[in-house]
Amino acid sequence: MKITGVTTNLVRPENYDFKWGDDQPVVPIALTFVRIHTDEGVEGCASTWLPGAHSEVAETIAQFTRHSVIGRDPLDRELIWQDMMRLTRNTISPKAASAVDIALWDLAGHAADLPIYQLLGAHTHRAPAYASTTSFPQVSQFVDIALESKKLGFNALKLHAYGDPDRDIEVCREVRNAVGPSMRLMLDPVNAYDFLGAMRVGHALDELDFYWFEAPTHDEDVAGLARLTRELKTPVATGESLVRGIWDFPNLLTSEAGDIIRCIGDAIGGITGMRKIGSLCEAFNRNLETHSYGSTLVQAAHLHFILSAPNSEYMEVPVPSGMLDFGMVDVITADDDGFVTAPTKPGLGYAVDWDVVEDATVSKAVWTA
Repeated sequence: MKITGVTTNLVRPENYDFKWGDDQPVVPIALTFVRIHTDEGVEGCASTWLPGAHSEVAETIAQFTRHSVIGRDPLDRELIWQDMMRLTRNTISPKAASAVDIALWDLAGHAADLPIYQLLGAHTHRAPAYASTTSFPQVSQFVDIALESKKLGFNALKLHAYGDPDRDIEVCREVRNAVGPSMRLMLDPVNAYDFLGAMRVGHALDELDFYWFEAPTHDEDVAGLARLTRELKTPVATGESLVRGIWDFPNLLTSEAGDIIRCIGDAIGGITGMRKIGSLCEAFNRNLETHSYGSTLVQAAHLHFILSAPNSEYMEVPVPSGMLDFGMVDVITADDDGFVTAPTKPGLGYAVDWDVVEDATVSKAVWTA
């Protein structure tokens, strides 16, 4: 089998906006769908999303990534991954390489007529999910979404608050009081605090019995993260903003700068990248809890990894639901018990409505040999 072409659809759905945090502007969302074509008619697909820099993935594929892909055997994923990721050691974003890697795994699943997690070697067939919030102007809105998530069956919730220690502590206290002691809570300030602010919030989370404290300060602050890890009772989760592949993670692990490691599969090298980091974490007896937030096919890629990994516990599910499900026939949902069940269809296992995608496409490119 031989890769004969790559197609990218840059999609701008109407009324698709995103706000990173309280101090950030609302920006429109674009989705990039990537398809890998072969001479045997077997295809693979992935999608990725970027608030703001809409054309980055498509342009990176056009200028660089396609040259590492077209004409190759699509099952040579490791060789292709190494060639693509070598470019990211300069200034090229790994987002495009990650999307292509996910599409190649989707293609392999279709070729084998198996879901990806079974190709990887299934460890489980369902995973507990936590509801992952956006940021809201009012504390009461965090309370409302927490109670709604609990009503939907979620047993865990992650807050993305304001990035301000005092205001975030208030949000965490109000949400804990509202949902009671049984719901697992996490906080992700997205690397917003300085060291002293992170320590102050961490001690508050200790009192509130939070399940983990994610991205408290810069992931490059290895010494500060190591001290937080030592002194806080709440497990510290680190590493999500490191997006140049697996090479930054040994430093976190050997420095004990985190109880839990985080990564973004659609930015770290796709499913192949997650597998490598997951195995590294397993050797250090650490969990890799992936950032599953994103478009449906991004979520699916993470789900397949989680289902195959012995050291990955939770699936992150965006709430409110449906925000990033544009162009999909099938979507990922948690059941009434707060679990996500493995897909049964081959590949990623979630079908794209290509008519909807084409109607919303603002730029399309087809690259062939």
